[in-house]
Amino acid sequence: MATLKDVAKRAGVSVSTVSYSINGSHLISPETRNKVLKAAKDLGYRPNGPARNLKEKKTNIIGLFLSGFTGPFFNDMMEGIQDVVISKGLELVVCSSVDKHRLLIERHVDGAIILNYHMNDRLLASLAEEKFPIVVLDREMQSPFIKNILLPNEYGSALAVRHLLEKGHKRLGYIAGSIDSYDGETRLKGFKKELGAHGLEFFESDLLRADFTEQSGYKEMEKYLNRTEGPLPSAMVCANDEMAMGAIRAIKEKGMRVPDDMAVVGFDDIYLSQYFPPSLTTIQVPRKEWGIIAAKTLFRMLDNEFDFETEQVQVKLMARSSG
Repeated sequence: MATLKDVAKRAGVSVSTVSYSINGSHLISPETRNKVLKAAKDLGYRPNGPARNLKEKKTNIIGLFLSGFTGPFFNDMMEGIQDVVISKGLELVVCSSVDKHRLLIERHVDGAIILNYHMNDRLLASLAEEKFPIVVLDREMQSPFIKNILLPNEYGSALAVRHLLEKGHKRLGYIAGSIDSYDGETRLKGFKKELGAHGLEFFESDLLRADFTEQSGYKEMEKYLNRTEGPLPSAMVCANDEMAMGAIRAIKEKGMRVPDDMAVVGFDDIYLSQYFPPSLTTIQVPRKEWGIIAAKTLFRMLDNEFDFETEQVQVKLMARSSG
């Protein structure tokens, strides 16, 4: 059976370089790593996983903790994280839980990426340390061992409002999600702030609360249209595309036209948004890139690099037929 020494001799490098290369350390150049990995493959070298993990106190597993899997938003983000994790030679475990997940508490992973509002800040702050870094995607936290990779939600909402105002709209309504959602509430905050910056009033009666699903957007818009007397907003901004699609269905069933009678703007730019009738004007979120940035940030922390500015996710307006 081939050993580390055999691989080092074949590749013409030191044993420590072989070890660093196999474990995906950023200290090794891509050229050297590829040479070592080829030598290992040629010799049929297989690392002794249990022995190595016991010595290094590592699991070689990255944990992604979500509050749920519903909706199409998460797939691209998870793919981005998975691509980076696999490129580093590690494994990804994806968990969904409303409680303190034991894989996190008992450190069955080397590091964690969190998009789970059920896990409170105090828990995450107590767990994060130099040997156990954490990346959060759904909250702002101050810790040397926690990095925030957040979407520019306020800016995205501002783009939606500016677009509608340029179209001549004066009264805008809003469909929000759960009040517990960081992204959802910062999108609502950005919407209100941008309206205020233009000196426009927002009527709280025009604020609808759904739960980010298409059906909930449909039901809340249907109830809103049936109960509201008098003038309606000429446009609705929604905290995500699914609620926007549901709202459009309710508007059309009421005999109204989109966007002539009421324009609708979503947020996220999920795959179906461009094919939905009418095609949805929305804010494009590069979800896979978000996942890639989150994973790369975590691996820098796993290599004991903590003092750095994180890369920012960029969003843009996709102007289509609905608004």
